[in-house]
Amino acid sequence: MSDSRRARVARIVMGGFLGSWFAATLLSQDPFRKFPGARRYDPTGAAIPDWRFFAPRPGMHDYHLLVRDELPDGSVTDWREVLPVEQRAPRHFFWYANRRAEKVVADSVVGIVGFTKEEGRKKEDIQLSVSYLTILNYMTYQEEHHNDAKRTQFLIAASAGYDESEEPLMLFLSNLHPLP
Repeated sequence: MSDSRRARVARIVMGGFLGSWFAATLLSQDPFRKFPGARRYDPTGAAIPDWRFFAPRPGMHDYHLLVRDELPDGSVTDWREVLPVEQRAPRHFFWYANRRAEKVVADSVVGIVGFTKEEGRKKEDIQLSVSYLTILNYMTYQEEHHNDAKRTQFLIAASAGYDESEEPLMLFLSNLHPLP
């Protein structure tokens, strides 16, 4: 077999392989799982990716984390939002170091929201969860507090994002915790 014929066969074989891989990837994205064949041979998704980023339930709300402090006379400061989502800029495509803190707090908020939806869970149980302790640690040591603050408290709320016709909804209110 000549070199040109060998190269042509190699291109056809490679094209067939890549085309089959692409087809298997497309079919595995089916939300109704009408084509389960690809998943049967690759259940981990190591060779055939599963790119349904927002499935099975897309995000319908934005979560907001707010904090306030209790002063010595028992009064409390106004609520203020912690880590509001920063407007994305082109430079974030290359470097966005603040995203890590946002992601940890956002994941912890989702963890608490999920925890509160579980049957039979009490507020005392939630306070022992990693998500709760992560947010409490962040609130206590990373956020600025009023100079005279004795205790702090956080609130998780949900909003419809840019749809301002829907009122925000309070999902979770922490207890007051002493500041160091």
